[in-house]
Order: sequence, then structure tokens, then C-alpha cells
Amino acid sequence: MSKDNNQDFELRLLNAVRKTLISVAKDTMTKPGLRHPLTQDTQKMITDCLDIVISRQVVIEKESGIHTKMKPVYTDEQTVQSISVDDLKKTLN
Repeated sequence: MSKDNNQDFELRLLNAVRKTLISVAKDTMTKPGLRHPLTQDTQKMITDCLDIVISRQVVIEKESGIHTKMKPVYTDEQTVQSISVDDLKKTLN
């Protein structure tokens, strides 16, 4: 396999693992005040695995030049966008 094929496969694998871990977290989410079905240790392991998977995805994306630096936006979070005056001038000219 070439390097590109290896990276494509690794990204697909990491993406599948990430989606699976997130689905497990969503499917086991409980209402406030109720006992969570997963132990604290298991929840921590899921968080740690997600951190490792996402870190590796970012490294591969940066190496291949496709990293976008996108961050998740939560619906209850206010987003603020700043634009430099110089950039604004460039778009107007």
C-alpha cells in the first residue's frame, strides 16, 4: 500500500472509531439525577480514546495539508467573529 492509501485507510478507521464512541456516549446518556449505566472509569476511557483518535486525525490532516482548524459549534454557545480592517478593505476593493 502506498502512503496515501495508508493514510486514507487510517483516516477512515479513526473516523469510524470516533463515530462509534460518540454514538455510545449519546446512546447511554441519562437524565440528570439518574445513575449513568457506564462507570466513571469507562466514561474516562471513552474520553481518552476520543482525544487520541482526534489528535491522530489532526496530525494526518496537517501532514497531508487538509487540516481546516474547524471547531465544533454548540447551539447554546454564542459565536463571535472578528475581521481585521485590512481584510475588510481588501474585500471591498
